[in-house]
Amino acid sequence: MKKITMLFVASILFSSTCVFADGQSMTMATVTNVREVFRIITIREPITSREEVCEDDKGIGGAVLGGVAGGLIGNQFGKGSGNAAMTALGAVAGAVTGQNMTRGTKCYPRDRVSYAEREKEVIDGYIITVESGEEFRTKTRYHVGDRVKIRSTIE
Repeated sequence: MKKITMLFVASILFSSTCVFADGQSMTMATVTNVREVFRIITIREPITSREEVCEDDKGIGGAVLGGVAGGLIGNQFGKGSGNAAMTALGAVAGAVTGQNMTRGTKCYPRDRVSYAEREKEVIDGYIITVESGEEFRTKTRYHVGDRVKIRSTIE
């Protein structure tokens, strides 16, 4: 129990200064001033707009469907070679009718995506002045506190 108490007391005494084997030491310093360091980043934001696109439709699909339907209907009339003639006539009439029904300008909505860029100023780090007057630059994501760890090299 006595050894644990001694270790605890020793760790408290040496907690503010640590010496490493490679000649570096770590000390705690009181912060007297903090200045933010900024950098500018570019942000790309998508902007969606809807536009109407129109195309000419030649009515090919209507002609094919109309020809098939007309041929089936024409096949119901006539006998022998007259039946073949009525089938052909029904197919041609159906194709012309189907093409005329579907021909024209077809319009539909389409989304168009473009991008707008804007610049934004963000914190890149801090310049810290400690009680000895020395300045250090640090890159942290959070604001530094009242005390900071300073690593120095002993030569």
